[in-house]
Amino acid sequence: MAVFTHTVLIASAVILVTIIAITFMNLVLRLFSNASLPPNLPWAGTGEKGSRWARAKANLTGITNLRALLDEGYSKYSKLGQTYVLPYYINGPQIILPNSQIRWLLEQPDTVLSQEKVNRQFLEADYTFLHANLVDGPVHPEIIQHQLTKRLNTFTNDVVEEVNICLEEIWGTDTEEWREVKVYDTMLTLVARLSTRVLVGVPLCRNADFLKACSQFIRKVALTAAAISLFPRFLKPLVGPIFTLYDYIQYQRCSAFLMPTILSRLENLRKYGPQDKAEAPSPNDYIQWAIDHALSKPTINPTELDPRVIACRFSVLAFAAIQSSAITLTNTLFDLAASPSCTGSLARMRDEVLRATTAACPPNTTAAAAPQNQQPWSKTTLPHTDSALRESLRLNGFIERGVMKTVVAPQGVTIPDGSRIPFGTKVGVSGYSIHHDEDIYVDARRYRAFRFVGGVMGEKGEGNGKARGLVATSETFLGFSHGRHACPGRFFAANQLKIALAHIALLYEIEPIPRRPANRWFFGHIAPPMTEVLRVRRRKG
Repeated sequence: MAVFTHTVLIASAVILVTIIAITFMNLVLRLFSNASLPPNLPWAGTGEKGSRWARAKANLTGITNLRALLDEGYSKYSKLGQTYVLPYYINGPQIILPNSQIRWLLEQPDTVLSQEKVNRQFLEADYTFLHANLVDGPVHPEIIQHQLTKRLNTFTNDVVEEVNICLEEIWGTDTEEWREVKVYDTMLTLVARLSTRVLVGVPLCRNADFLKACSQFIRKVALTAAAISLFPRFLKPLVGPIFTLYDYIQYQRCSAFLMPTILSRLENLRKYGPQDKAEAPSPNDYIQWAIDHALSKPTINPTELDPRVIACRFSVLAFAAIQSSAITLTNTLFDLAASPSCTGSLARMRDEVLRATTAACPPNTTAAAAPQNQQPWSKTTLPHTDSALRESLRLNGFIERGVMKTVVAPQGVTIPDGSRIPFGTKVGVSGYSIHHDEDIYVDARRYRAFRFVGGVMGEKGEGNGKARGLVATSETFLGFSHGRHACPGRFFAANQLKIALAHIALLYEIEPIPRRPANRWFFGHIAPPMTEVLRVRRRKG
């Protein structure tokens, strides 16, 4: 037995050393590789010669200072209408097209350039999304577009109720003393409450353990994906489960809350059949939408009704809904607090909300007369609140990409400058670079909360006196990407963000700060201030 154990230990050590050696050699080769790209394309950060050593140095710069490479590439090449290569060590170099070629990029069919594939690789979704990969799509785009988005108005009162209750709990009701709050942590709690209120309703949306599992599931997906990306492709199935073990535990915890409902709904389906029309109304939540969507197809795929797939798809959807919105709301609050016009901006938004809620009141009543946790709400647009969020997403988005696609045509593709790009190459435009271009945005590196109200200080040539809504994408605003593959969940996210920020302005004062804490870059991901605080106080009256 001792001999067998010793042999196993030696074999394990040999395998481990071999994996480490292969991975190390792969990283070294990747550092110097030109990825079979055309030699006529210049690389940012490599100088005029563009030698192998210069590429290695640029790749290392991309790890520590990707923003510098983006700024150099944009000013040196994109602004002159030239294509360049952005060294991107983790996922491979990217072909960055000039702004004038965005339309060409968007017109390419999915059989030539795929946006879904680059998104999946960016997050190493084949490993980080767990059971959801048993089906073609880890997230239901059809459900987001045809169920969630179309039913947003039916959830407005629920979201308004939840935001009032939650803000009282996380920011307090003291109208005399200022209170320090960790902005990201409290916004994560708030957005998790709002998202789960819509997706699964009460009481789960107020269950602390359920909320924690939903919020923590693949929260650090950027770190996990980066770690998995370091390994050669053939080793990823081996190391993927190791790096995603924590996420798998969070999924199991989240699933434990969902499974009783999922199994009950599926049991009713087996008992009564899909054609049965019960007198009771159908539940209006994600679980039922997923089941109904699977049943609506001409040929039902049994995997779509697998309880594990439904539960994991919910977890992935919750991650997408919670993390991006929590980051955006955190950035917006810090942007507002650091703005010289902080107090005035909050007052302007507060007046806007009061007008909207007063307009929604029944005759002979006022918004102020309604119970504080039941403020009437209307579909009236909130252009100032909308603009404050859009401006923050422009200036401090959570990813640097605008539109990025992978070449999936086996023979490659010829880009507008005549260069032939091989299969598997990523090609696109940088949203960060466009959003910070002084020729597109006046005073581009400064936060102007109401930049997009009436087009004042907005996009040059696109304002025309018309407000630009948060969900509106364009070739100069890529916060939600652009084109037919723009984020399908942006309407859901925008609805929650506007209601949340509007109520913060309505109910709280925020103490201005002299300097905004910096966001932190991790390759193409941009994290907001994670631990910094603001001082807030409940407004009187």
